[in-house]
Amino acid sequence: MKKRPFFILFIVAMIVSPPVFAQQTASRAILDELDNAAALAGEARKKAGDFASDAYFPGEWEAAEEQYSQAALLPKDSDADARNAIAAYNAAADSFESIFALAVPLYAQAREDEIMEARGLLVEERAKELFPEYFVPADEAALLALDEYEAGDYYPARESAARALLMYQCLAVAYKARAAMWEIEEREFEFHDIDSFERAGEILAGAMDAYNGGDIPSAGENAEEALLRFTLILSAGWAEYAEMHSAIAESEHQAALNMKTNIAAREFFTIADHIRQEANELFDAEEYEEAAKLFVNSEAMYVIAGMSATEKRRIAAEAIREALNKIEESDRRAREAEIILEGGLQ
Repeated sequence: MKKRPFFILFIVAMIVSPPVFAQQTASRAILDELDNAAALAGEARKKAGDFASDAYFPGEWEAAEEQYSQAALLPKDSDADARNAIAAYNAAADSFESIFALAVPLYAQAREDEIMEARGLLVEERAKELFPEYFVPADEAALLALDEYEAGDYYPARESAARALLMYQCLAVAYKARAAMWEIEEREFEFHDIDSFERAGEILAGAMDAYNGGDIPSAGENAEEALLRFTLILSAGWAEYAEMHSAIAESEHQAALNMKTNIAAREFFTIADHIRQEANELFDAEEYEEAAKLFVNSEAMYVIAGMSATEKRRIAAEAIREALNKIEESDRRAREAEIILEGGLQ
């Protein structure tokens, strides 16, 4: 009988103050709202970051990051705490959205500038005149990106812009490879390694097939490989060419010395020697193309020095002959005058 008052009080307390587990069940909706607010803030943060908002507006980004971090640290034990956290997440999301709205036009303009620069370089190199058909899909991707940005489809626009830029970059590499192939053929360097030359041509053709098929990454990789192969052939060709003209320049140098050109035409001889020395330094540095061109220049300068020396010698010989002729003429006149004088005295 003595326990009954206490039991009655316990029942009353249960009615007035529901147990803790009842409070948690009632707050499930608030917790769901909190999770949704955190997710939306995270999405806003990611979107702003994906479009370089942190780079364009670093101060504002740092402030939004602080809001986001503080929201995650707020207590969430009660409904009131959870609502405070929800408000903090919403504020952070608004901040990221505002930064994104400011940054996305700048991001779009930067991508457009990159695309136009890449395309412009190709046009300057006359690549569009030579291969207009390859520009069509790249131009279409660039225009699609512009339309998508204007429509607010920012992620698809970002992908289209990246694809357009990659296409122009692929065309630039392929054009360099084709130009290297033409130079090899023009200089007949392909005979240094005909197998590698033919293989490089096949790889380049495969690159353009992949490009036309829309597989731009494969096209870019193949174009890079073709360019590397052609470059190696060019380098080997220039190395041999430079070596040959190094020997010719040395021969011209020796011939100039034999003709005493270093004395008779010192100025030209000194210039030729200087050019040949610079060519030797470039050759040692394996810059064969520039070395070859300078060797050829030095050859020409040695020849010019020799011609100058020869001309100087010719002029000097003529001057000597003229002087001798004058002396002879003077002697003749003197003798005639002497004869006349002697006749007068008689």
